Amino acid sequence: MGKLRLTDTWLSAVTDPGEYSDTIESCLKVRVAKSGSKTFSAVRKLGGKAVRVRIGAYPDIGLREARLRAGEFRQMRALAPTPTARAEELADAVSASAATFFEDYVADMKSRGVASAGRVRGVLIDGKYALLPFLVARYGGMPRAGDVTVQDLQAWMAESYARSPGYAAHLRSYIVTAWKWAVKNRYDFRGSARDYGITSNIAEQLPTVPRGKPGDRFLSNDEVRKLWQALDENHPTHRVLKLMIAMGGLRVTEVATSLANNWHNGWLILPETKNGKAHQLPITSTAARLVERYLEHAHPRSPFLFSNPRNPDEPLTIAAISRAAKRLNNKLEFPEWNPRDLRRTMKTHLIEAGIDERWLDVWHNHGQTASVARKHYIRAEYADLKRDVAEAIDSWLGPLFLDA
Repeated sequence: MGKLRLTDTWLSAVTDPGEYSDTIESCLKVRVAKSGSKTFSAVRKLGGKAVRVRIGAYPDIGLREARLRAGEFRQMRALAPTPTARAEELADAVSASAATFFEDYVADMKSRGVASAGRVRGVLIDGKYALLPFLVARYGGMPRAGDVTVQDLQAWMAESYARSPGYAAHLRSYIVTAWKWAVKNRYDFRGSARDYGITSNIAEQLPTVPRGKPGDRFLSNDEVRKLWQALDENHPTHRVLKLMIAMGGLRVTEVATSLANNWHNGWLILPETKNGKAHQLPITSTAARLVERYLEHAHPRSPFLFSNPRNPDEPLTIAAISRAAKRLNNKLEFPEWNPRDLRRTMKTHLIEAGIDERWLDVWHNHGQTASVARKHYIRAEYADLKRDVAEAIDSWLGPLFLDA
């Protein structure tokens, strides 16, 4: 093993295999393989034994950066008491751990007021099938963020796809966005750069999952009736599904993430929806009775009508609602459906009942400016139109759910 003052010129030219130590930063080593690849690591004694931590490959990790990371490792006082904590601490010493990466990403989403931050946290960190515990089990300890491979993500996605093919597209979008954020953070020139050891968006290599086409699945009258009867209002996820039906097929996010005070004075007031616009709807008579009961069930310290059982400051997750739908589907032995299909179901049946599709578009917040006729409706006219749609929804639901 040679010992010399490492320079970029020497690192670019060296081809002799072996390990070399830096005279500037005593902990820093670079290993040159027969293939010509060069890998930085940091080595020092901790707890009476030599501990080696991989920093990364050159030139993905520059010499200056490698010295900084090795210096941080050299300053560590002692190892953490448990293997899991020790693995995370060592990972953080030279490159942020996967846990740090995910926590920072979710914290950034919260700071920007992103409504889905709680849902993303469940997917990445603390949900039943979250990515972080999957990675810890796969690596036998906490991996560094930069060491996570596309094969790791592929294996996690394969398990998720086997459980719920329809939800896999959402999971892919969550991790693609997370890795994109990490890459941008690495190169942030505004003074807040944080290097997680991630140099490219590996998640983008995963194939996209085809989404269901409109009309693929809607529930029959009999299926809707049986589903309604099977929904147990003691379960928050069942309450969401029931309210979606009672409100004529609103988006699952519009119901699940709504605040308790969004349902007020006979109207549902959503300041922002999927298309970025505010949306106001009269609460149907069927839904009004449900909302009254659900407000009594709402967590007293949560702003949400349906709060997350783990954290009342967050809304109920879409993943939990999807899992509830899957369990109901197995219990009722229906052909496969998901919460999004309730929106398609309600629209299909309401059109068949004689409601003008254009007015349902207004109710469902679909392109209110899509035609010249709708461009010239003033707000008051829309309000009357929506009341008419609400009455039509109640008229269709009444014969099905006399005990609503």
